[in-house]
Amino acid sequence: MGLFDKIKNLANQVTGGGAKVNITVEGTSIKDKIKVNVTAVVKEAPLPIEKVYLYVKSVEKINISRDRLPGGTDKNPQNVNLDHDVFNQQEFVVSQAQTLDGGKTYNWTYELTLPSNATPSYTGKYANHEWQFYVGLDAKGNDPDSGWVTANLK
Repeated sequence: MGLFDKIKNLANQVTGGGAKVNITVEGTSIKDKIKVNVTAVVKEAPLPIEKVYLYVKSVEKINISRDRLPGGTDKNPQNVNLDHDVFNQQEFVVSQAQTLDGGKTYNWTYELTLPSNATPSYTGKYANHEWQFYVGLDAKGNDPDSGWVTANLK
């Protein structure tokens, strides 16, 4: 491995840029199995990982404009925003430790069943409830990840 390759590997560790990770969620019912498809496109260099992990949570978000509140006629333009985790973040291991070869695309599928008392997604006038999914590759340094993806589960 040359000096340039070592510099690229170090940069990928710091930025999480060793791979591009995408996630798609299949299924629309919280009562059925939810299928999560993960795709990782690895950059040029091999990427050793400890695991592929999936985080799942649901969040209720409340957003009320100040003028809708009692005494809200003041000149303060701020809204009232509250977020509350309903289903606390839970981790699932999609795949175990491995080295991903550079320049290749990898796919994994994970199926999960939510608890029977899970709250479905909804959108109201001032509040909404959404399910969020996040996949990451547990690599040295900053993990390449999908970011949070919202799924509408009824």
